[in-house]
Amino acid sequence: MAEAIDKKEFKRLRKESEKGIWRKYTRLIFKAKLPWKWLTFLVFLNIGSMQLSLMFPQYAQKVSAGVLTNEVIFGTVAVIFGGVLSSGIVRYFSKLTMYKVDISYRSLIWQRLMHSPLSLFDSVKPNEMVSRTANDTSTLSSVVAGLLPTLVGMVYSVYYIIDVLFGYDWRLSLGLIVYTPIYVLALIWYGKWNYRTLKHTHNRLASLTQFLSELLVSIPLIKSFNTERKEEKRGKENLQKYYKASMRQTIINWIHTPMISILTLVMDLFVIVFGIYLVSNGSITIDIWIAFFLYVGMYFGILETFGFMFIQLKESQGASSRIAILLESDLEQYERNRSVEDTNRNLVFDDVSFGYGDTKVLENVSFTVKNGSKTAIVGPSGGGKSTLLALVQQLYTPSEGTITYGDAPIGDYHLTDWRRMFSFVAQDSPLLNGTIRDNIVYGVDREVSEEEIKEAARAANALQFIQESPQGFETHVGETGANLSGGQRQRIAIARALLRNAEFLLLDEAMASLDGQSEQAVQEAMEKLMEGKTSIVVAHDLSTIINSDQIVLINDGTVEAIGTHKELCQHSELYMQFVEYLSQSSVS
Repeated sequence: MAEAIDKKEFKRLRKESEKGIWRKYTRLIFKAKLPWKWLTFLVFLNIGSMQLSLMFPQYAQKVSAGVLTNEVIFGTVAVIFGGVLSSGIVRYFSKLTMYKVDISYRSLIWQRLMHSPLSLFDSVKPNEMVSRTANDTSTLSSVVAGLLPTLVGMVYSVYYIIDVLFGYDWRLSLGLIVYTPIYVLALIWYGKWNYRTLKHTHNRLASLTQFLSELLVSIPLIKSFNTERKEEKRGKENLQKYYKASMRQTIINWIHTPMISILTLVMDLFVIVFGIYLVSNGSITIDIWIAFFLYVGMYFGILETFGFMFIQLKESQGASSRIAILLESDLEQYERNRSVEDTNRNLVFDDVSFGYGDTKVLENVSFTVKNGSKTAIVGPSGGGKSTLLALVQQLYTPSEGTITYGDAPIGDYHLTDWRRMFSFVAQDSPLLNGTIRDNIVYGVDREVSEEEIKEAARAANALQFIQESPQGFETHVGETGANLSGGQRQRIAIARALLRNAEFLLLDEAMASLDGQSEQAVQEAMEKLMEGKTSIVVAHDLSTIINSDQIVLINDGTVEAIGTHKELCQHSELYMQFVEYLSQSSVS
């Protein structure tokens, strides 16, 4: 009984997920700037190619009737040769158009990704985005450029064949028309069945891929904790689930050929048996029956192609539903009500609350960052300190409360103007794959001289190791800066922030995970970086905290205390515990 209820619920959820899928699919197709001239040209090419194929049975009829004039012979050869040539031309232009459609969708998705809020990247994993940009767009573009123009040609061909067949004999043609819905419904049923099975197989493959990618990078951890047998068992379970899904898909794919053969055989037998009867009683001639038989073969070939197209359309709907998440999500609003004209204002948090999904991170946070001051955000890990910096940059929007700059909420300012005011240096700051020079000038929207680059590197205590590198500023940093040490990456990030010379400086654990020599070099660079700036610093090192104009102690997402180091030492027990912990850590 419970199993029956589960199956009913599964069917209900499946129908709910497929509700309106054709409407969404059609809307998605027209989202990108498609090459309509090429698509229209491809439609006419398909119609022309099919027209040549449709002419062959008429010439075959004349040949079988003994009409062997030069016109018939040369016409037959021309139709056969033209059909082969046009088929090759259609395939070439179909591929060319598909690439144009593909680049349109990929460009659109990339544009959307660059202008989507950070919340989208929290819900969709990077490898999924890569798959949607690379694989799903390819699936969708093959449908738009390949199948849709072909569909127009097929509709034309079906109309043409039915018109010709009724001209031959209405009784044979009527039998064909009556049988067509049975054939088409069988194809649609099979297409839906195939799609659902294929979707299940793809989900199993995605789960297996994710499992392997996560486990393979954790091999040292697995071996350290002696869990090889456990992970081996989990791997086999995932492989077995994918194997069962793949076997089911293989069986369904195998069923397609005998199913089509049986469906076609039924109509072929009708045409043969009833056709022989009509020929025998003189209702039609043998040449008409031959032409009729050839047209019926073409007719069901077109319907079989329609079934194949329907399967591909259903498969592409899975790709389109994944792409739609990216294309239909909200974008960041860059043009707003105000420009940032006066940068000598205070930044005020007023009862700000925020959470990631259902997890509350900040609650009723209030404090003021005065212009030109240095504010340190401290507290136990996981308290929401880094989230405050993300809210300041408008990477997220508070769920409650407001953040104001001067007399206006920060959401009123043009987003590009607002973010231009900030330089950000994080723990183990990521670098882009390129040269040291590329990374130092990244985000600086003006021409930068060689002397400025050197001066920024010198101020960041980075010039020496850069000059000692084999290619100097042209040294490649590797993927995410893998060719450099942590301290070197931090100093390049600081040089980038110095060159940007923004009004606000945001530092998020910029001193963490550094050795003693690197820490001293980075500390000196940071002091130069903060000169004359309004700074908000998330830190766990006393040297950065003690000299701050203001310290905001965050505990479990709320403000525990605000004041200078001296004031908090006198009035906050939690802060004293925090300082004692940092002192012991620095000694050890």
